[in-house]
Amino acid sequence: MKLLKSIAVLLFAGLIGLLLVTHIRAQNAPQVANATGAPLPKDIYADSRTRLPLPRRENMDAEGQKIFDALQRKSTDLAVGIAQPGVKFWDPGLAMATSGAGRYMKYETGMPNPLLEIAVLTAARSLDSQYEWTQWETHGRDPKDPRYIDPKIIDIIKFEKPVVGIGEKETAIIKFGRETFRDRYTTSETFADVVRLFGRKGTIDLLWIMDDYSMAAAEMVAFDNQLRADQMPLLPPPPQPRKWGVRPYSTKDPLPRDIYPDSRNRMPVPRREDMDEEGKKIFDEVTRGKPNAEGKVAEGFLPTGTPQPSVRLWDPKFAQLLSRGGHYLKYETGLPSRLEEIAVLTTGYEMGCQYEWTQWERFGRNPNDPRHIEQSTIDIIKYNKPIVGLGEKETAIIKFGRETFGDQKTTPETFAEVLRLFGRKGTVDLLELMATYRAASYELTAFDQHLQVGQEPLLPVR
Repeated sequence: MKLLKSIAVLLFAGLIGLLLVTHIRAQNAPQVANATGAPLPKDIYADSRTRLPLPRRENMDAEGQKIFDALQRKSTDLAVGIAQPGVKFWDPGLAMATSGAGRYMKYETGMPNPLLEIAVLTAARSLDSQYEWTQWETHGRDPKDPRYIDPKIIDIIKFEKPVVGIGEKETAIIKFGRETFRDRYTTSETFADVVRLFGRKGTIDLLWIMDDYSMAAAEMVAFDNQLRADQMPLLPPPPQPRKWGVRPYSTKDPLPRDIYPDSRNRMPVPRREDMDEEGKKIFDEVTRGKPNAEGKVAEGFLPTGTPQPSVRLWDPKFAQLLSRGGHYLKYETGLPSRLEEIAVLTTGYEMGCQYEWTQWERFGRNPNDPRHIEQSTIDIIKYNKPIVGLGEKETAIIKFGRETFGDQKTTPETFAEVLRLFGRKGTVDLLELMATYRAASYELTAFDQHLQVGQEPLLPVR
């Protein structure tokens, strides 16, 4: 058992480099053929096989080099994947702030390796992520890999076949992933089955194992991550066209039977008094919010966007790690508040996320909020209007979000414009901010988060 765990750690370590893989635009990049025989696109760098060249230690300041060394030491034994620094190293502070949560998901939740394999494959298929699928199918079909699973399970996921003839945990994971990430509607029955089989903490962990890969999939789209030169694509096109929208929402109906009144979602609010001492410390850290200039915490909403602690606190360690990355993205990248507002609104619209949109439209409308933007800008996003009359940064953010999260394909022209306006660090920060809110939208879907009492839905049905 110890030997298998050691092998798993070595294999998973390679995925830190994989998930942090670099991406962005190159001028006159060398044309290097891949296993399909096709040359790389002109804006792809040969060293990274993405739209950004590899970040180099020698080009970083002393603090950046310290972070670089600390994180690279964790991924030196690369059994598979890409042996190179990741895209987040263009902002070393971001790389450090976000590294803990992903590592925790892969190594420390206690999820058995074969179930982890099934979860990632299901997310990759549901999100049609060619890069992620190809890596993980390779792992799953290798009998020497601890992530090896029955080939028939791979085919059930790959070709979206009916889920029959496999274990109940395997079945629940596939159904949960398909509904949450493919259909964007998680049924009460599927959610209840997952909680029964994995418990509350395990349900949080399972969701975010898949959610972590939803963020990685967004990177792959935005930075046009190419397969390794020796790889052939293994994921076929989806059997059916993907269709999403905004579901009707009524504030007049009573809450569904599986919704807790205190949280207004499918899990009760985690209570501080039920936690051990370490959990209580984390609870206080996660829920205290960001003080203003006078040292006070804003009233009404915690950093989670709700007036109560997040369901993530059913796994306090994970909640702590994820909150650190979220805090960095919201407060420490230097992105102006009004541009952050536009980025989150664009993501919320493209994800059809009623809860996230309603909160952030309220922020944007409030003239006393630093995130305040013009109503005309809100309406351009809200009603998917042509982008006219806005500044070049505002325009670029909306186009970037529409293509990356709506079309699932970011054009070289849009990416080049974002890069020109925000630079490499800023482009990475912008994408990761939006990808974080994409992940949050899947969480809200899985837990069927309802609006707060008295709130009217602001995102139109479509």
